[in-house]
Formats: sequence, structure tokens, C-alpha cells
Amino acid sequence: MDRYFSTSSPEYKAHAHVADYVFWDANITAKDIGLCAAYASLQRFVKGEDLYIPPRNVTELQAVLRNYSDHVVNSLCSQVVSRVALRNSNGWAVDMLTLNPRSPSLQLARAQSASSLADVLSKDGNLERLVALHSAPQAEVLVSPLHHLVEEDDYAFGSGAATPRQIRSN
Repeated sequence: MDRYFSTSSPEYKAHAHVADYVFWDANITAKDIGLCAAYASLQRFVKGEDLYIPPRNVTELQAVLRNYSDHVVNSLCSQVVSRVALRNSNGWAVDMLTLNPRSPSLQLARAQSASSLADVLSKDGNLERLVALHSAPQAEVLVSPLHHLVEEDDYAFGSGAATPRQIRSN
């Protein structure tokens, strides 16, 4: 993760702070949640957690990271709501009990996360490195796990329609 976010980056600091104090710190802002979401979503992707279909291109990578980021934002907002009121950067408390997707604080957190991830992806070939991280080698051949259940001589193909072969009786 140091390649993407150093320990002195705001994303790392926000992640460390929010992870430790999400239930107790009344000063956690939507910006902090957005920065934390950027770090956590990239960390989740690098570890390969819940990655069933690896991205094949840049668009799919961005969609996976956005999805992970939205999960983290929603999760953190629900945890913050359970103990303290979430405050935006202007200092006013936001009613997050409904977790309205159009809430200004949720929009701010998502925008902060998207901006942070875009900055990381634009640096030093990170985009290509992340797309290739979980991709299968080119020479790898996938074999169906059911290939042994059906063999060619189990069916008669002479009439054009596949029918089971006749059982001979002596």
C-alpha cells in the first residue's frame, strides 16, 4: 500500500484515525470519511477481497474501486450515526439517519474518495499495474470442471440431432 498511499498521506492518516475513533470522535467530517474510503477501497482491491471477476480494463477497475468506495462510505456513515452526528467541513451537523444517497455529506464523501483515487491512479503507471494485478496469465487455459462427464462417443451425431447411443443386447 505504500506504493499508492504513503504513511504521511492524508488518506492513510484519515484511515488510521477513523478506524480507531469512528465511535468516539464527534469531529469526523465527510472529508475524513472520503479519504478513509479511498484508502480502504484500494487496500481491499490490492488484497483481492470480494473480487470474483477481476477487471480486464481501466473502466472495470474504476467501477470496482467506486463500488468498494461506496460500500466503505455507507458503512462508515452508518457507524458514525450510531454514536455521534456527522459534521461536514462547514461545521453543521447532518441528519444521516436515513443515509439518503443524495445527502450533501454523502455526496461530499464520495467526491473526496473519487478525487483521491483518481490522483493515485494517474501516478507512475499505477493504473496499468492495478489492472494487471489480478489478471490471469495469457497462456493459462481454463478447463470446464464438467468436461469428464460428457464424452464424444456417448452421443450419436449421424442424424444431426444428438441422441443417446443404443444399448446393445446380445
